[in-house]
Formats: sequence, structure tokens, C-alpha cells
Amino acid sequence: MSPTDIELFCPECDYNLTGAPGDRCPWCGWNIEVEELIAAAKGRGSGNRYGVMLAAFFVGAGSLVALYSLYSRSRAPAFREGFAVLAVVAASLGHLALLALAGLRKKWPLRDQTAGEMLRLVGWFSIAAAVFGASSACEARPTPLFVRGVSVTGVFEFVAAAFLFCLPGVTLLGLRWIAFAAGIPASARRLDGSVHKSSVAGPVPFAMVIAQRFGQECLSQSWSRRELPRSVSSTGEIARIWEAELAVARESNRRLFNGPLIRLDRATVRGKFLHFELGTTCYRDFLSTNLQGLSAAARTDPPANPLGISAVVVTRDGYLVLGRRNETVAYHAGFLHTFGGLVEVVDRLGDGNVDVFRAIRRELREELAVADEEILGMVITGIVRDREIRQPELLFDARLSLSRPEVADRFDAAARDQEHSSWEFVRDEPDAVVPFLRRASPIAPVAEAAVLLHGRHEWGVEWFENSCFVLYGDVPENVS
Repeated sequence: MSPTDIELFCPECDYNLTGAPGDRCPWCGWNIEVEELIAAAKGRGSGNRYGVMLAAFFVGAGSLVALYSLYSRSRAPAFREGFAVLAVVAASLGHLALLALAGLRKKWPLRDQTAGEMLRLVGWFSIAAAVFGASSACEARPTPLFVRGVSVTGVFEFVAAAFLFCLPGVTLLGLRWIAFAAGIPASARRLDGSVHKSSVAGPVPFAMVIAQRFGQECLSQSWSRRELPRSVSSTGEIARIWEAELAVARESNRRLFNGPLIRLDRATVRGKFLHFELGTTCYRDFLSTNLQGLSAAARTDPPANPLGISAVVVTRDGYLVLGRRNETVAYHAGFLHTFGGLVEVVDRLGDGNVDVFRAIRRELREELAVADEEILGMVITGIVRDREIRQPELLFDARLSLSRPEVADRFDAAARDQEHSSWEFVRDEPDAVVPFLRRASPIAPVAEAAVLLHGRHEWGVEWFENSCFVLYGDVPENVS
């Protein structure tokens, strides 16, 4: 659909369709009718904005004026009555803050969830303080108002006072919901506008090790000649698993061979620098300890933990590229994945250091048919671990000089050593990523982590955490 000067929202699920590719809503599948959306958005956008601004001004300013008029000509408020005064003042200031946000921010509905959460807390605080402050009316001297012989004057005055003092806070919550709730898809928000967990698919499939950007100049490494300890039971089980997998690979015409790999013992951040502690391992041990997993009797030995590498590829015209793995790969067949592999011994330089940037360029040449000169820039975005296989994965962002059509033209399903059945694209936009991940199943945990970390660096921690809550109902744990 063509871009417009106003934001367009799906009438079925409230998803932001501005700039969405295709003819259907990527969240709920509604058939997009551009004219209908534009007509609805014109009234909805400006009408809601100006309505919120007017209401916030009159309630905020009016409450302060009424409060001043009430207490300027009479006695000073008592202790509990002071809470009622505080409630009205807090809600009034909240209304004026909402007025400023609605008037100054260009985007509507408002997207600043931090400000929205603060206004929500102010609203509830105002209501609680108003109820406590109005309770002083129950201790007032009763006047002769009786119902069936019972004096109800104090209760009546309390209810009336509580209603009046709570009104600014209640109004603030309502206006805040109008101004902020549409910033989160309807299927993923509560009535108060915050994210809920009812639509999640399951626990977070990856754990965070490091979430920080690093250039090649910010890397250092040390080398360990230590061999991983192997008990007799684990050594025998590794050999048994490997032979069984070789037999399966031969029957299914799947590529499987052993080879030396680089393992990651530890990664530490020292200011702006990332330091690796590296060693050696092999693919046989990786398959047996990480991918397959040893029995409980042999699991006391450490896993192989070769260092994986994968990149979120970003095209010149603003698309992320991922690949659907075919049946010839050793693991995650049929899964959507980022492009990458494992750091190999061939990636060691003459000085003994491992060049992870050269390693990921090699993988992009092999899997995506991208030449080095077509990569405009690359940066490390972090390290994660797949919760199931526990292997560390070094993640990159790689920006290309190629457009989406130019990248798509490189795909050849019949190519020798082709590892993908297709390549898939998603707009590099905050509103497009989560729906894409939801409908991309099955998708490798590392690919989910790579795309979400890309978004964390591009659109902020708040976007990252909200996206994780929508997808999983939680944020990933941090591990070392």
C-alpha cells in the first residue's frame, strides 16, 4: 500500500498498517481497503487528538480553579482533607502534562509508553488519595438525615466527596487510554493500555549473554589450549550418538561431517570492548553434547559450545532478510533462520587470532551470494544462547548495498550446497517485526533473538521488552 501523511490502523485488530507490504493486515489478515482506512484515520487522528487536548485542558485547569475557590474562602484543610487536595492537584498536573504531550508530539496515538505508564500511576494515585481524603467526611457532625432510623449523613457526604475528588483522576485514566492504548496492538493490550500475556506462544526460547553493539576495532581475544574434560561414559556416548547420526544422514541424503571448530569459553565486556576467551572443539562433540544432549549420567561434562555466528541482513530499501532452511541441513530443517554458521579453524589468522567478521562474510558469500564489496557495514549486536542447545551465538547486523529485488534475484533453489528452500523478507520497521515473527513459525530461537536485538538497538529497550511480552509473556533471562 502507498504511504500517506497519516497513520492507518486496521479496523479489526487496531494494528498500525502504515507502510505495511501486501494487501492484507500482517496481524489479523484483514483485507486492506486503503480508501476506507484513510477516511477513518482522518477523523480518528485529528478528532481524538484535539478532543483529548480540550478535555485535558478544561479538566486540569478547571480542577485547579475549583480547588482554589473551595479553600481560598474557608478554613485550611485538615490532615486527611489534605490528601484530597493532593489528589486533585496531582490529577490536574497529569492532565496538563497529557495536554503538552498531545500538542508537542508529532505521532498520534502517542507511542511513549514510559510517559503513558507515569500518567497511569498518577491517575491511580489520585483516586486512592481522593478516597482517603474524602473519608474525613464520615467524622463530620451528623445533620438530621435518617433512613429507617439510621443516620446516613456522614456516608452520603463521604460518597459525594469521594466522587468529586476522584473525578479528575478517573478522567485522566480515560484520556490516557484514548491517547496511548492504540500504540499497542489490540490483541496484546489490557483495557488500561498495558501489555498482557494472554496471546503468548510460550517461554522465551533464548537467553541473553550480551546486548551491546561492537565494531571490529572493539574486539580482543585470548586463547586457551585447555581441552574439555571428558569422562569415559560421555566419550562412549558421544561416539555412539555420532555413529547413529551418520547412519541417519546417509539414509536421508543429508550432509554431515566432522571438522574442527572454535569454541567460546567466555565473553566479557570491558567498557566499549568485547573480549573473547576461545578454544577448540569439533562438530562431532557439538552434535552430541549441544544438539542431541547427553544422558543424565554423562551430562556432568561441559558441552562443546562452538561459537555460532549469524547476521540480520538489511537491504538498501529497508527490508530484513532471513532464510527458510531446507531438509539437507543437520539441524533446524524447515525453520526460518538468520544467515550464518559456526566459527571454524580456517577463520584463524596468521597471528593466531580468530576474525569473526571475516567468518560472517564467508557465510554471507556462501549462503546469500553476497560479495564483500556489497556489504556496506557490519556490527556485532550481542551474544545469546538457545535455551535448548545452550550454544553461544554471536549476532551481527549486516547492511547491504542491494535492494530487496536484487537480493531475491540471487536465490537459486537448485544451486549446489543450497541450504534454503526460500528467502523471506520483512520491513525494517517496529510495527512489522512482531507480526512477522508470530506468523513465521517454525523459526529458530537464534533468529528470533537476532531480529529482536536488531530492534532493541534501532528502536529502544522499551520496544524490545514490549515485543518480548507480546511474543512470550516475559523478557529473556540474562546469563553469562
